[in-house]
Amino acid sequence: MIVKMLDYFFTPKSIAVLGASNDPLKLGYEVFKNLKDYEGKVYPINIKEETVQGVKAYKNVKNIPEDVDLAVIVVPKRFVKQALMDCGEKGVKGAIIITAGFGEMGEEGKREERELVEIAQKYGIRIIGPNCVGVMDTHSNMNATFIMNAKKGSVAFVSQSGALGAGIVYKTIKEDIGFSKFISVGNMADVDFADLMEYLAEDNNSKSIALYIEGIKNGKKFMEIAKKVSKKKPIIALKAGKSESGARAASSHTGSLAGSYAIYDAAFRQSGVLVAETIDDLLSMARAFTQPLPKGKKVAIMTNAGGPGVLTADQLDKRGLKLADLKEETMERLREFLPPMAAVKNPVDMIASARGEDYYKTAKLLLEDENVDMLVTICVVPTFAGMTPTEHAEGIARAVKEVNNRKPVLALFMAGYVSEKARELLEKEGIPAYERPEDVASAAYALAAFAERNLEV
Repeated sequence: MIVKMLDYFFTPKSIAVLGASNDPLKLGYEVFKNLKDYEGKVYPINIKEETVQGVKAYKNVKNIPEDVDLAVIVVPKRFVKQALMDCGEKGVKGAIIITAGFGEMGEEGKREERELVEIAQKYGIRIIGPNCVGVMDTHSNMNATFIMNAKKGSVAFVSQSGALGAGIVYKTIKEDIGFSKFISVGNMADVDFADLMEYLAEDNNSKSIALYIEGIKNGKKFMEIAKKVSKKKPIIALKAGKSESGARAASSHTGSLAGSYAIYDAAFRQSGVLVAETIDDLLSMARAFTQPLPKGKKVAIMTNAGGPGVLTADQLDKRGLKLADLKEETMERLREFLPPMAAVKNPVDMIASARGEDYYKTAKLLLEDENVDMLVTICVVPTFAGMTPTEHAEGIARAVKEVNNRKPVLALFMAGYVSEKARELLEKEGIPAYERPEDVASAAYALAAFAERNLEV
């Protein structure tokens, strides 16, 4: 039932923007501008203007002649209550309330927030917000926010902080990381993390669910849903407010009680939620699930530079993963084409002269080795000897296609902007490409931890 009810937030046939504006300095301008290209019908609501950004405007949502699935409310706080009532009388199914000034402002704000919930319940409306940035679905090209479009991908990102969520969207645009959905939940007056996890569990465009959490209002509900969802789809959580000072800050931010971090950590682990320590950790782990799950924790590393291989081995060990003992046959076949200075034990150091063909042959042999559960491919992209920036990535992609043995492959390309094209190539092939040993190790850990729990995918 929750799936059908929340569809209105992501694939609505029609949207009304209450507070749509012609003034570029207002949030209602950005929200409506972002929605103008949506394939469904989008109606601007403005009591003063005849048109908004060239589109016929209506004085009230009730004046729209057609049905309205979703309302985005971005009017001043004093008008929100009436706007929601108008939506209820119109028969609107879902409302995103961007306007702030409610539960996060203290007792009076909480009382006003409860009034919004009462109105919504009376009319059968589901609410996301208030005090949020909005909702984005990259696969339906629906951006009901006032921020830039995220890149299309497979990670569903749910953030309790709107500004931080927006910052992460911008970060991922720069780093060529894609989201399936971005959901800023704000104060969670109605729709909460548990509702969204249950919905996203059935979303084929979302391979993983990433959560930024400051506080949870209904811990029992969260755990029950998380335990069920995490049996079929990975959930990765970054919990803010670990310290006493951070907990106080979180409470004043969205009005949620942060609580003891130890309690949250235990609850996450009991319900199958993977715990991230940093933003980079959260994104690294969530991105890994474009890959198949490993059968165990034994990792093979191949590299053209010794240092990154050692650092990655350290990070893998720190996360409870092990270096695979390569079969003697594998090492013998590696010796046939790698130079005498190369190290054919794990990590396999092909040395700096390794070309794309060496990467192809090495990756293929390692993936075929039955002692290997997953492969980490490392490259410090060379700028000498006529090597191209992408030949090593092309070799890896070719090997993965040919072997097709359903083992996960993760890439670490460590040459900054020189590696950009190579990382882009790998990402297009569905191979997550990272820039730091810590990140690729977190990704490997997430895959192994999810697989170890014998969860269904």
